[in-house]
Amino acid sequence: MPVTLQDNQQVCLTLDRVWFAYGTNTVLEDVSLSIQQEELVGIAGPNGSGKSTLMKIMVGLLRPGRGTISFSCHIDECEGMTPCRPCIGYVPQNPVIRQEQFPITAREVVEMGTFGQIGLFRRMDAGSRKAVDNAIAEAGLGKVQHELFSDLSGGQQQRTLIARALVGRPHIIALDEPTNGVDAQSKQEFYQLISHLNREHRITVLMILHDLPDLAAHVERVIFLQRKVVYDGPSANLNAEGLWNLMLKAGRSI
Repeated sequence: MPVTLQDNQQVCLTLDRVWFAYGTNTVLEDVSLSIQQEELVGIAGPNGSGKSTLMKIMVGLLRPGRGTISFSCHIDECEGMTPCRPCIGYVPQNPVIRQEQFPITAREVVEMGTFGQIGLFRRMDAGSRKAVDNAIAEAGLGKVQHELFSDLSGGQQQRTLIARALVGRPHIIALDEPTNGVDAQSKQEFYQLISHLNREHRITVLMILHDLPDLAAHVERVIFLQRKVVYDGPSANLNAEGLWNLMLKAGRSI
């Protein structure tokens, strides 16, 4: 059930008949998708359905075994550029910085987002420092920016990682399981931040979520995977019960 494009909607990301396998284990089969600029998209599916692999292909970290992926910006100075990878911000599910107790502050984590533009060992200029300040302000981290990242709550850590992705002024931001390990209040703050970035800054949002009621409530479009695309359509047409039915159907097809 592919989403129907409106005449005035620009496609920024296209996958055409994409396949991917780890060795002999095929995890994506014949996936075709078009993501429109400024969409808010949720990706769901059972464990092992290929969600994280699909996202890594979307952001350019993996190449499909078969099929093609294309990307083109339609905003500001990036109009028509293909590819334009700095325009994609990626927040992985469990980055190394969360697994280890690095003595690094929240601000220093956000500053890592400048490395793609200025290089790893170069000093930040005034423009880069301003970009870091803006990202910290957008994520609501002003009061904790000088605290150790490891001392922050799960929600604060997640917002720090989002701020790091925002430093490069992305037009697409992709988040893998962003609400794992955060409390109810932090979840609400996260969804408010994502909605703000999508509506006010025109950022296209791609999210993998396991919380099915949240998925139905906070995204505009749902892509449900079980190696293939099982459902692709408006979230308004698929309530939480419908998502569970898809999950059960996918489980029976394994």
